[in-house]
Order: sequence, then structure tokens, then C-alpha cells
Amino acid sequence: MPDNASVANVNTYLVRTVSTMPSTDPDYGQWWGTEAGQSFYREIAERVGRPIAYNINRQYGVSYEAADVANTAFTMLHQEFISAYIQRSEDPWAYLSTVLKREMISEIGGYFRTELTEAALYEGSTAVPVRPAATVAEAAELTAAALAQAAPAFPLPILQEAVFYFAERGHQRLSHLYTEATNDPELTSMGLVREEILAIANAVLGSRPDNELNSLMAAYLMDPAFDPKSSIRHRRALKKFATRIAKSHHQEMRQLVG
Repeated sequence: MPDNASVANVNTYLVRTVSTMPSTDPDYGQWWGTEAGQSFYREIAERVGRPIAYNINRQYGVSYEAADVANTAFTMLHQEFISAYIQRSEDPWAYLSTVLKREMISEIGGYFRTELTEAALYEGSTAVPVRPAATVAEAAELTAAALAQAAPAFPLPILQEAVFYFAERGHQRLSHLYTEATNDPELTSMGLVREEILAIANAVLGSRPDNELNSLMAAYLMDPAFDPKSSIRHRRALKKFATRIAKSHHQEMRQLVG
């Protein structure tokens, strides 16, 4: 194990580097091409890049390399608040590692990439894939298609846009996400009302208390050939979605008639 002096030295190096590197363009980008910038890039790749890439591959089945982590650091360290927190942290490298891992997991839809048990997904003996077998985009397409079958009268393009909206934000705190989504012009400008937005959100992200086990996105990420009819949880989720959409439509019609 490294001694205290060694740890202090590498922490001092990180703090000194982020505090002295340029923070504005084009100087920021140019600095990374200097000898100091390239040395820092290699240090990030070696010190935190390799462990993060290994852990993400092991946990989520997504192949990352140490250089991918260093490239993410290039983007993240351009945000001044990240640099400020590193300088104030008691363990600067640990903080940077946490920030980078969180960002990379967010990019691959880590919220949805959960190990789903056979009991949770299937009534039969179909094996559950050990690792995710689809991208977030592919799983979102499959989720939208399943929801379209459950509510065929709902406009498919709007449904697809809404599904992708939640797929991209699945890593956020759900209580905040739901509140923001119901007032987000990105959704409301398409004519979606609160009940429709929440119905789509619950189908994509799952419902409490076991969001990840009810999530259609999670199921399709683990198995693109997943059939919701084979799962009691997901059959119920689709039925609830269809009921909420129909109820919302009827309420809108009554308001128009009234």
C-alpha cells in the first residue's frame, strides 16, 4: 500500500494541476496538447481510468478503456465547479474518480442496467442474460413499440419522443424527474398532459417500490427479445399504462365537450 507521503504527493499534483490549468477556450483545449497536459491525461488514465473501465465492464457489460475515462475527464474538468470541489476535497483523486464513474454510468443508462432475477422477470424457465444485451437507444425503441401496442390510439412519434426523454434521464432522482417532466416544455409542447407524462414515465422507469424490476427499459436492456407477456410485473405495467392513457383521453374529451 502507498504510504501517506506518496498519497499526499499525488493529491498535491492533482490539486495543483487543476488549479493552474486554463479554464477558458481555446486555451483550455490547447493546454491538454502540451507536455503537462499529456502527462496529466496519462496520469488520469492510469490512476483512475483503468479501475473505472474495469468496474463498468464487470458491472454493466459495457466495454470502456482507460482512455475513454481520460476523455471524459477532459470534458468534466472544463466545468469550474468540478475543479473547485477537487481543490477543496480531502481526497481529490477519490472525488474525481466518483465524478467520472457517475458520468460514464449515466451515459450508458446505468440506472436501467440492473441484474434482474428470473423470478422477477419470468414465470417459466427462460434464462436471464448475465449482462445487458442492448443499448439504451435500442431498448427505448423496443419500449416505445410495446407501449404503442398497449395504447394503439396514442400517436407513435410523440410516444417515441417521450420514451427517449425518460431513457436519457433515468439516472436522475425520480421524484425530482417526475416533477420536472410534467412541466417541461419539451413534453408539454407536444400536447402531453400530466397524467400521460407520468404514465409513460412509470412504464419506462418502473413504479415504486421496485422501479428497476417493473421497468420495461430495464427488461429490454437485459434481453432485447424479452416478451412482456412472460412477466406478471410487466403485463400489469402495460395494462396500467393503457388504462391511464385511456382515462386521460376521456378526461380531455369531456373538457372539450364541456
